[in-house]
Amino acid sequence: MQADQLPEEPPTPTGAAGHRTLQVAGIGALIQRQMGRYGDKPFLTHYDDGRGERVELSYRTFENWTAKIANLLVEELDIAEGARVAVVVGNTWRGVAISFACWRAGIALLPLDLATPAGTAAELVRDGGCGAVFVAEERLAEMAAALGPAQGRPSLVAVGGGLLGRSSAEPTTALDFGTVVPSMGDMFDAAGGPASEALVTGPGGGTTQVDLLVAAGSIAAWLRLRDTDRLLSGLPAHQLTGVAAGLVAPFAAGGGVVLSRGFDPGTFWKRVADEKVAAALLLREQAEAVLGAAAEAGGLDLGRLRTVACAPEPAPEALAAAWAERFPLPLSPTPASVWEARL
Repeated sequence: MQADQLPEEPPTPTGAAGHRTLQVAGIGALIQRQMGRYGDKPFLTHYDDGRGERVELSYRTFENWTAKIANLLVEELDIAEGARVAVVVGNTWRGVAISFACWRAGIALLPLDLATPAGTAAELVRDGGCGAVFVAEERLAEMAAALGPAQGRPSLVAVGGGLLGRSSAEPTTALDFGTVVPSMGDMFDAAGGPASEALVTGPGGGTTQVDLLVAAGSIAAWLRLRDTDRLLSGLPAHQLTGVAAGLVAPFAAGGGVVLSRGFDPGTFWKRVADEKVAAALLLREQAEAVLGAAAEAGGLDLGRLRTVACAPEPAPEALAAAWAERFPLPLSPTPASVWEARL
């Protein structure tokens, strides 16, 4: 099946399993289709409040970054289709681009929490058979030490915190993301397909691209995401639900996504209004923090916001009740069928 034969809308959950099977050529083909359909339309808006940065990538620019990173994986790092790559970079736009680049190249992703101790992360990388690790600059030294001598460890790519991801990594330790990626080619022929492993979920196997797309489609359908909508996600990118709901669902819907390096409850309502957010997904503790922030409910600008929900678990009754008393838009209950398709 060619890219132009992909479904026109996100998949609607049907049947006993809560969703229907997608007939697609894989995430690489989806990337090409969405770039062709949406071009200069914004896809990813990323905030790094600690640096005072706001980065916005159009579908076209995002596709270009995924092509360059995919070429880095295949040409520079010699990572073959069907291999695995670990990512330890936190919630950044670069992490999103790395994830989609891996899938575009038919490579599985092992997303790790930036706070994972180096020894534990190194063990997971080794157990997963990862051929390369993208690691945030601030974690590079300890990850390199935990993985052992350069001769026997996976290739390391240091990702800095600036706009282009430049780092001060020594060439003998790691490639510098911000130096090498911009120099890579802008074209990449998608590899892999629906049955390709997308996410490493355990030693016995992983989640396929079609599993990820079906889960994302189920979430997009429940949220009623359309290509005019923007989703704000507070879900961590190292959690499987965060990948499906916070990254793949808005991309498959042709909409936009708003992410941040850290979650500041005091900026939540302003960001919803400024970015014209239609739906927001928060962790339970993030919703509790928003509830405890100082914003006055009477002065809120809900704008286009129609849904706020907790994921992957629904909000506890006490939290939902307290939220409904404080804010004009209640926390939406999450249908069990949505998370039956979760990863």
